[in-house]
Amino acid sequence: MDLANANTALAENLEMPIYTANAQRFKAEIYSEYQIWDSASVNFNRALKVYQAQANDSLVAICYENMGNMYRQKKEPAEAMRYYRMAYGLFDTLKSDWGKATVIKSEGYLYIVEKLFAKAKEPLYHSLRLFNKIKNRYGQLDALNDIANMYYLTKEYDKAIEVGEQALHLTEFYHSNKHMTWALTTLYRSHKILGNIPEALRYLEQVSFNRMHTQVEDFKRRFLFYQLVYENQRKDATIKQSIIDKQETTQQFLYGFSALGLFLVGILWRNNRVLRQKNADISKALVDGQTLERKRVAAELHDNLGGTLGTIMWYLRGLDKKALSTEEQEIYEDVQSMINGAYEEIRALSHNLLPQELEKEGLVQALERLVHKLNESNNIRFELKVNGLKDRLGRKTEFELYSMTLELTNNIFKHSSASYAVVSLVETESQIMLTITDDGQGIKTNDMKGVGLRNVRNRVESLNGTLSLANESGIGTHVGIQIPKKQKG
Repeated sequence: MDLANANTALAENLEMPIYTANAQRFKAEIYSEYQIWDSASVNFNRALKVYQAQANDSLVAICYENMGNMYRQKKEPAEAMRYYRMAYGLFDTLKSDWGKATVIKSEGYLYIVEKLFAKAKEPLYHSLRLFNKIKNRYGQLDALNDIANMYYLTKEYDKAIEVGEQALHLTEFYHSNKHMTWALTTLYRSHKILGNIPEALRYLEQVSFNRMHTQVEDFKRRFLFYQLVYENQRKDATIKQSIIDKQETTQQFLYGFSALGLFLVGILWRNNRVLRQKNADISKALVDGQTLERKRVAAELHDNLGGTLGTIMWYLRGLDKKALSTEEQEIYEDVQSMINGAYEEIRALSHNLLPQELEKEGLVQALERLVHKLNESNNIRFELKVNGLKDRLGRKTEFELYSMTLELTNNIFKHSSASYAVVSLVETESQIMLTITDDGQGIKTNDMKGVGLRNVRNRVESLNGTLSLANESGIGTHVGIQIPKKQKG
């Protein structure tokens, strides 16, 4: 909640209404989780007014769906369904299959909560078809787990096992511990009731392991986050100062010997060529160093911070809540919530630094996951288009392309004020083309010389590629990157 309040205050100070509304909607979801319904309703309605004033139908629809979830938690199914219907209508007008699938799945889950299982089946399968159509694995997992749970509750245990195994298989590609635990739990309970004791015990063991693993990871969060930020900033400042010092030394050397005449001019010209090559080598070394550092930081976040936060939560769970006063119980819940929130932040940061999909499945899977995560923010709708790339690219090429995409989409979030963006990856016989476009306000002149775009240019040069940038205020930005196929392998 402290983070949500800070985001709200920052967005208001910067006069960014959409970001302010997003922060208010985030606060409303937290209040809903703690069943503080009045505060949740107030914040949802504040966000909704801003979205409507900005004529952002996509965010209005998302807010309606969130409000439907709130009324579902309040055990007010009629009101929940009313908001779901309004959300679906807007998503249908926007021709958003993702939005329609999300709302329909929420409706199906509402029917499960109300024990109207016969009504739940059709919307859940409808949402699964839509998620299959747009190849949204996260949505597929959600829908399959809800369907498996529905069959378990209706005592159709064989079907629950069949669908649960589909969900479990999909988690191997998506790497979601939460969804894996849901699937394993359904499989364990179904096999247990059918008397398949060895299978039930096997799945129960995996459930226990997964829950323990999730609890341990839940604590790898805020404790080292600010230390990590500080160390990265300090390293960046050191590198920049080192470059500045070297450039100043070189300039002084050139100024001191410029009077020696034409003979020394030739020597200086030669030295200058060497210096330019060194600067190019430094730029390449910076890119390589950043890549290695990101891998190291991601590993440290995953391995070290998780153990620390896991220990903290383990001690927390050892406390007897019943022995605490009401005020102490509230503090206990706040601390537990903050640690869980810290875990989610570190996990997202660690994943973006070194996504498992990139190492195991390749660039396309990593970009699918990235675009899905970007769309969860609800600020800008991102779309991924891929043509070709049936085979893996070289590890360096994939990592650099992913890093450039991450940098450029981050710039869109920070500076573009766009509502829609496209990430396109195309393979031809001779080259790989990465194109990122948005419909925002364009890049300001100062931003075009910033560290982010300079890093992108350095990465492109390290792959012997070319970069083009078309930028026009009010129309948007087009960034095109071309990498020769000789990088493959």
